[in-house]
Amino acid sequence: MSYQYRCDQCRTTSPPLATRTGIGLERDRHRDRFHGGHIPDGERILEPEPWRLAHIPPRQLLAGSIMLAVFVIAMVIRTLTL
Repeated sequence: MSYQYRCDQCRTTSPPLATRTGIGLERDRHRDRFHGGHIPDGERILEPEPWRLAHIPPRQLLAGSIMLAVFVIAMVIRTLTL
């Protein structure tokens, strides 16, 4: 997961950073350097869209479901034959 800092006033976006702490430090440095420590209008932290099951392509979801079903059936058969 990566975050970016966006200052609409300066029309700049930071490089992606992995943590919210890191992006907070980037925001503070930008404010100090270019805005005298003040909060610029239009600043924001860009976060990635949360992951959803719908992001998995349908074919991969189908293949994964079939593989899971085969595994579960194999485990049930193995348990019953012991």
